[in-house]
Parts: sequence; structure tokens; C-alpha cells
Amino acid sequence: MNRRRLLQLMGAASSGLVSPSLLASPQAHKTLVLLHLKGANDGLNTLVPYESDDYRRIRPTIGLGRDDIIDIGQSSQGALGLHQSLDKLVPALSDDLAIVQGLGYPNQNRSHFKSIQLWESGSDGHRVNRSGWVTQSIEQVFPSAGIHGVSLQGDLGLFADGNGTYLSMARLNQMKNLSAVDAGDTSNPLLKLVNQRNADLTRASAELERKLEKSRYFSPPRKMPWGELSAQLTDVLKIIDAEAGIPVLHVQLDGFDTHEGQRRRQRRLLQELAECLSAFRQNLMAMGRWDDTLISTYSEFGRRSGENGSEGTDHGTANVHFMLGGRVTPGLHGTHPDLGDLVDGDMQHTLDYRALYDQIAAHWWGLPESRWAAFSDPKVRGLIRV
Repeated sequence: MNRRRLLQLMGAASSGLVSPSLLASPQAHKTLVLLHLKGANDGLNTLVPYESDDYRRIRPTIGLGRDDIIDIGQSSQGALGLHQSLDKLVPALSDDLAIVQGLGYPNQNRSHFKSIQLWESGSDGHRVNRSGWVTQSIEQVFPSAGIHGVSLQGDLGLFADGNGTYLSMARLNQMKNLSAVDAGDTSNPLLKLVNQRNADLTRASAELERKLEKSRYFSPPRKMPWGELSAQLTDVLKIIDAEAGIPVLHVQLDGFDTHEGQRRRQRRLLQELAECLSAFRQNLMAMGRWDDTLISTYSEFGRRSGENGSEGTDHGTANVHFMLGGRVTPGLHGTHPDLGDLVDGDMQHTLDYRALYDQIAAHWWGLPESRWAAFSDPKVRGLIRV
């Protein structure tokens, strides 16, 4: 066995043992789709206090005006508007789109690598958890699931150190022609464990491929747009259509690290995001699965309140994220950070992001107790309808 193969198998071993049972029944749970806006989307130019004097002062060049936004209501910072590139989501504003403001955590870390580890493990700048935030909950709720989570963008970080079974692939077609393998015979205990877990993962993958066979010729009821995110969400639709019973699916839209030329870059990315989510929503409605699906965006951090010298923004703190689904209470949730009360030029977060994890654990998965209950916050109470 060469070194590269051993490292690959060690990576597989970290995903844990596979239950011999079949994949969980789709009626036994709902589907959570976690959408990483990689690079950190600028929340202040996504949900915009466009009439604020403080906003105009700190963003004289890249700030958005009335003609650049979709007016949606009032806040402590005055009138708020969504970036106009999100117009495809307007039909969801009154029905099933929640906009959650001021999300962050204490002692913000500004490293992409470190901060995404914190968000995906439910940590903060003072204490780091070892495992991914979703793993403990879904393994508790779905102990017999053959596969607990799938990442469709090639990274298992969200599922770090879970004891369940988690797969990572760039596209579903990577699973074609998989077949179960024997664990192999060896006297080395470590290699025996690695071989066994590799065999278990291969069997789980092959089982998923068999489930997907019924959706081999699946075509979304509504046309999906072009692009990588759209391709990932189309794979999510295939998995849901196949009734594969996977509790968590992970997708990603990259490119949000807008240190320069932000207005042009963010406009393009938010337009892609809105078009993809709008088409995804319409397809799930047509499939009768909208009430069974919850979509939640996240990023490693927000961006600085003020613009830099390159018509962009640098790494900052508080941010805004979206939750979308048939059981989501629509509208604005949380409190917009006060632009007149910055700390070292940064917005102060007004809602610990783990309050969303508490909502998901308690009201999506129905856990009576979870490690996230300590972060419960009345600002997002009722965000997910039971």
C-alpha cells in the first residue's frame, strides 16, 4: 500500500462506521441544505440601510442607493433594502424567506480557514469544538441512517469528527459503477480498521447509487439555471427525488472574498444565488417536497463596515444570512447592527449565530435538548414553524 492510498483511507476512516441498515426512510426526517457563501458575502451591501447617514459616510464609493435596492421595510437603522440582484427571491419574501440580521460570535477570527472551522463546528473565538455542529444532532436523531450527510462540493469539514457516515464528492456522477469491496485480511490493527471503514464507505456509496437508480433520468420540473451552484442543487433535487433519506446536504457558492471591485463581483454572485434558489424553490414545490426542505446560508464572517481603497471590503464581523423553506417564518429576524456604534471600525454582532443551530435542532429535527439550547434567543423564536 503506497503512502497516498494510506492517507486516502485514513481520511475515509474519519467518517466513521456505516450502519448495516438501509438508508433512513424519507418520511423519518426532513432535508437540511447548508449553503456556504465562500469567501464571506458582504452583508451590509446585501441588506442595506440605504438612507442611513452613517452608511453613506463609511461607504462613499461602494454604497448602494435607492435605485440599487428592493425596499423591504424599516429597522433601527432606518429603511432597509435588499440588493437588487436578489430580485428573483422577491416572491418568497412574504411566504417562506427569512432574513436574519447581525449574526456573529464573540472574539471574531478573521482567517478564512480558521473562522469557517469555527462556524462549521459551532465554536467562537474563545473555545473551539472538535466535531462539526450537525453531526451530534443528526446521529442522535437518525441513528440507523446509512448515510448521515453528503457534501457536494468536495469538503468534509462540516462533518468533521462525526461518528456517522459522511460522503464527499464534487458531483453525483462520481458514484457511477461503485461496488462493495471486502475489507481484506491483515494482521496490522490500524490497517484492518482502515480497510474495514473503507469497505463500509464503499458499500454505503453503492447503496446510495442503487437508490439514485430510480432517478437516473430525473429532470427537474422547472429549468435550473447555468452554473456550478445550480449543478450542485440539481444533484440535491435528484437525491430528494430518489428518496435517499439523507438528513444533511452541503453545497457551496465561491467568490465572495471581495477585497476589490466589490460592486460588480457581488452583483454577479448575488444574482446567481437568487436565480438558483428561486429555481430550486419552484422545483421542490412542483415535487411536493418544499415543506420537507430547509435551506440555510452561512459564511466564515462578515466584512468590514467601511470600504477599503480598492472599492472593496476586508474581513469583518457581523453578517446577514438567509433561511428558506416551506416551514420558515418569512421576514426580517434579529436586529441590524448599529452603524453609529462601531468597535475599531467593525459592526458589533447582535445575535449569536448558534441561535440558528438551536432553532434547527429544536424545531427542524425535534430534539428536546441539544448543546445549542444555551444560545436560544427570542429574536429568532418561531423562525421555523413546527
